[in-house]
Amino acid sequence: MFKGLCRKFYALLRKEAVHENEPQRILFLLRIILLILGLYFLIIPLVFCIVGPKTEVWTGYIFAAMSVAAFYATYRLKVHTSVLVCSGLQLAWVIVFVVLYGWDCGIQHLMFEMLVLVYFAVYNSLVYKVSYTVVLFAVRFSLFLYCRVNISVFALTETATVVLQIINTIVTFVLMAVACSMFSSNVESAEKKLVLYNEQLKKQAGTDPLTGLWNRRQMIQYITEKRRKEPVMAFTIGMGDIDFFKRINDHWGHDCGDAVLVWITQHMSRELGEHAKLCRWGGEEFIFFFPDMNGDEVCFMLNTFRMKLGNDLFDWRGEWIPVTMTFGVEENDFKSNIDTLLKNVDAKLYMGKEQGRDRVIY
Repeated sequence: MFKGLCRKFYALLRKEAVHENEPQRILFLLRIILLILGLYFLIIPLVFCIVGPKTEVWTGYIFAAMSVAAFYATYRLKVHTSVLVCSGLQLAWVIVFVVLYGWDCGIQHLMFEMLVLVYFAVYNSLVYKVSYTVVLFAVRFSLFLYCRVNISVFALTETATVVLQIINTIVTFVLMAVACSMFSSNVESAEKKLVLYNEQLKKQAGTDPLTGLWNRRQMIQYITEKRRKEPVMAFTIGMGDIDFFKRINDHWGHDCGDAVLVWITQHMSRELGEHAKLCRWGGEEFIFFFPDMNGDEVCFMLNTFRMKLGNDLFDWRGEWIPVTMTFGVEENDFKSNIDTLLKNVDAKLYMGKEQGRDRVIY
């Protein structure tokens, strides 16, 4: 039963206002602040009954009722108006409290929380926020001057002053913590979403959407960066092309051709992905970058893959289609640039095509 009541209460705090497109997290924050204020307003009269003075305790009850009204108003008013109502309630309490009980009670520090609330919860211009700051400063400074030339309405004992300082400090810190935690979580959430979005954009910019492999841009960038960091690194580049791929598209359709590309990618990732970076170069062509491997080692690996591929038919809706690939291999000669190496491996690939396909040329 208790859990059920807690869930209903939480749902009440999360309930949307009647107006559309309002920031619900700000509404939730305002309701939490008003609940804390309402509890605080009810505690103050009890404190006065214990440590004195026992006069004008009804002030706390009036402000508690006002906080309830402000809480209810968050379901009817716009967020901007609700923030101002909440700030106005706190400002009125600060003025009344300082006039009645003096400056030393520490309630004026509540203005800092009001400043944080308006700066982060209200999406107004900087001029509006600066004006609000000036008003708060003017009220605080006026109260300070007032207390310098006037005594409080009610004299407090030293014990009462200390107790009120403690309570007001606690309330101020709690409200500041609640407001700052909400706004900081908003910033962190927005920043996290932005980072994830940027990562997704970066991944999309460097990834082939069909196969999930790197695209040409990403592979060239990777090889260039690798050579810049390790200019004497040994590596070998391979280029593979699916044999008679146009025939597959023409006979079984482009859906079949796309499925073959995905199927080939799965085979390559399983057999070569541990040793090489894979890239869909374009169409039915793929590039393989083998770091710290010479041409003979790459030839052996690609021949092994080629033979496994030849023994595994592709199943297209009940039809078994033989798929083979031709490869070219070019080892880093430590003097040619990337474009030259890619041009050489491309020439070897087409040499393999001319010699009958389904082979590796080194």
